[in-house]
Amino acid sequence: MAKSPLQAQPGAGGRLSRGIPASTIQWGIATVVALCVLAAVAMTAATVTTVRLPRSDNRLFRAVNTPPGSQIRLKYLHSVEKTAVEGRFVIGKGSVLQAVQTRMTSVGTGLPNTLPGRTRREGDWIVVDEGFQEIPGFDFLLAPINRTRLVVRDTPIPVEDLASGSVIRLDVEKIRLGQWVLWRWFEVDWRKDRQ
Repeated sequence: MAKSPLQAQPGAGGRLSRGIPASTIQWGIATVVALCVLAAVAMTAATVTTVRLPRSDNRLFRAVNTPPGSQIRLKYLHSVEKTAVEGRFVIGKGSVLQAVQTRMTSVGTGLPNTLPGRTRREGDWIVVDEGFQEIPGFDFLLAPINRTRLVVRDTPIPVEDLASGSVIRLDVEKIRLGQWVLWRWFEVDWRKDRQ
């Protein structure tokens, strides 16, 4: 019976017949397997909630990995009425942004609409049920008077660090997990167009 050229020879001291140590072959196989697993994970789809700056070449300001069910809260003071407003959103199935409810402490000029049958009072808050309506990404103008706060999946986004008059675009993007990791570690934006 012919021997395979890579079979270990008796008394060869753990070396294969071509002189390659068995431990080197094992490390090589382990490295190839690890690289294949890493590549598979990097190609896994991910849903991220992004905060981009449309007035700055659509630069990516922040991105948070947000699987379905993740919650988003946008809080601000309405500049005319000085009324607290809070928009609550969720990432729905299919990686879409859905409006859950709008909360405000009073109604007035320029404030979100209240709708009969969808509006109720919870303590000091007037709450409008938005019915998980799917919405596209949206823009929001920042001003110090508004004291805007944005929380995505329990992660505060420091929009207060942006200059007054900045516009943020809140959106949901589907990317590869590897792209998110590259942005997180090296701030590499995955969008080529950046509009």
